[in-house]
Amino acid sequence: MPLGASMIADYGSTLQNIFQGIAPNSNESDVEQKVVVPLLRILGYSNSDWQSQVVILQSKLDFLVGQPDSALIKPAYLIIEVKAPSKNIAHSVWQINNYMRHTGSVIGLLTNGYDFRILYNHDKRITTIVEYSQVTLIQKYRSFYKILSKKTYLNFTSTLYKNQQNIRLQFLNLISKEVQQEDMLGLFNKGKTFPSQIQQTSEEKILISQTKEERKSMIITVFNNKGGVGKTTTTINLAAALNKLGKRVLLIDIDAQANLTMGLGIDPLDDIEQKGKKDITHLLTEPRTKLEDTITTTNWGDVQLDLVPSHIRLSRMETTLNQTVDSDRLLAKKLKKHDYDFVLIDPPPSFGKVNSISLMASSAILIPTQLSAYAIRALEYVLDRTNEIEQLKDEPLPILGIAVSMYDQKSSNYNKSMVVRLFEIIEKSGGSNKVELFPENTWIPRLNIVSICQDKGYPLYQGEFDNTLVSQEKEAAQKVLERYTNLAQHLIKVTTGDSKNHG
Repeated sequence: MPLGASMIADYGSTLQNIFQGIAPNSNESDVEQKVVVPLLRILGYSNSDWQSQVVILQSKLDFLVGQPDSALIKPAYLIIEVKAPSKNIAHSVWQINNYMRHTGSVIGLLTNGYDFRILYNHDKRITTIVEYSQVTLIQKYRSFYKILSKKTYLNFTSTLYKNQQNIRLQFLNLISKEVQQEDMLGLFNKGKTFPSQIQQTSEEKILISQTKEERKSMIITVFNNKGGVGKTTTTINLAAALNKLGKRVLLIDIDAQANLTMGLGIDPLDDIEQKGKKDITHLLTEPRTKLEDTITTTNWGDVQLDLVPSHIRLSRMETTLNQTVDSDRLLAKKLKKHDYDFVLIDPPPSFGKVNSISLMASSAILIPTQLSAYAIRALEYVLDRTNEIEQLKDEPLPILGIAVSMYDQKSSNYNKSMVVRLFEIIEKSGGSNKVELFPENTWIPRLNIVSICQDKGYPLYQGEFDNTLVSQEKEAAQKVLERYTNLAQHLIKVTTGDSKNHG
C-alpha cells in the first residue's frame, strides 16, 4: 500500500533516531549495524533476506539482498557497500560498480551513513540514479522506499518470473515448428535474435522524439593562449563527464599538435591518414567535405565520444586559410547542422588563424587556467581576444566561465592570492560582470593519474577497467572524476540558464 503522510512522518522520526546512532568519527562497522541493518528492516527485509560479508573477487561485499532462486534465473536485487563516515563515497564508486557487475545485482547502495548513493545496473553499465544526504533522505523517503523496499523487490522478481515463462513458452513454440526442419545450431542462432524483436512502446517513441526536439546545442571553444594549463586534458575529461550525464558530445581537434586526438588513443597517421580517413584539414579546405565525413567514433564502455581528428599538416595551412574567402567562417558553416548537445573545440595556444576559425564557430567560450601568476596574467589577452572576435560575429560570444585545472591542494594560501589576482585581471579587462570563476568543487587537482590516463589514450573513466593501475591510482582517479562530474554538471547549469546555484 502507498505510504501515507502519517506513515512518512513516522519514518522520518525513525530515520532521525537511526542517524543519531553514528558520529563523524564512527567506524564502518558502526554504520553497518546502526544504520544499514535498521534501514533494511524498515524497508521490509528480514535477516533471512540478506547475506553479509559475501566474498566477491577476493574482497568482502558488505550486504547482498535477495537470495538466488534455483527455479528462476535472477540476480541479487540489491547490494550495499558501506564506508566509514570519514570516507568520501564518491571515491568508492568503482568498487561497488565492480561488485554489481560480478553479482549481476540490479540496484546498488553506497553509503557512509551520512551520504547515500543509489546506482542502477543495465547490461553491466552502472549509473548513479540518485544521491541523498541524511536530510534529503528523510525528506524524500517515499522515493527511497519505492526503489529499495522488499515490496518492490518482490514485484520485480515476480514480473521477471512471468516474463521468463512467456519467453520459454514462445521458445517452445519455435521448437515445435522448426526442430524437424532445421538443425539445432540454426534454431539457437534464431533464438539469439529474439530480444531484438521487442517493439518500442508508444511511450518510448514519444519520449525519444521529445528528447530530440528539446535538444539545445552548445559549440564551445576551450580557449587559452597560454600552453600547459590543462586545456586538452580538461576538454577530454569534461567531454567524457558530459557523455556520462547523457549528453551527445563531439570533439574537434584544430591544433596541429593533435594532442586531443592522441589523448583519445587515436594516431593521426596510423588510424586516420593511412586508412584513408579525413581529418580537420579536409573539413577546412575541401568545400564538399561534410562534418560527418571526418568524424571518428571512440568508445570506452558506456562512454562514447565523436572526434574530428587533427593532423600535423594543419601547421602548413595558415597561408592557404588566409587566402580563402571568408575563411573565418569555414568551420561555422560546416557546423550549422549537427546532432550533438555539446561540441567542444580544442585550438592551439596561440592567436593564429585557426583560433579565429574556432571562435567564430562557437556559441560560447570556456577558459581553463592554472592558479599561477603567469597563467592568470595571460587571461587579460584571452579576454581581449574574445572581445575582438565578438565584434566580428553576428551574435554574442559569452564566456561561460573560468575552469581551474592542475591546482595544488596543499597551497591554500597561495591559491587564495591567485584567485584575488585573477579577479583583478578580470576587472581590469572589463569582464567583472560577465566572467565567472567556476566554484571550487569543480577545480581539478594536480594528480599524476590525470596525465597517466591521457598518455594511455583514454579518459579517466576508463581507468576503472585498467588492471595495470594500482589501487592508489584508481582511488586518485575517482577523486579527480568527482571534480570533472561537478564541472560537467555546472557547465550544464550555465548553458541552460540555470544560475540558481552559481557562485
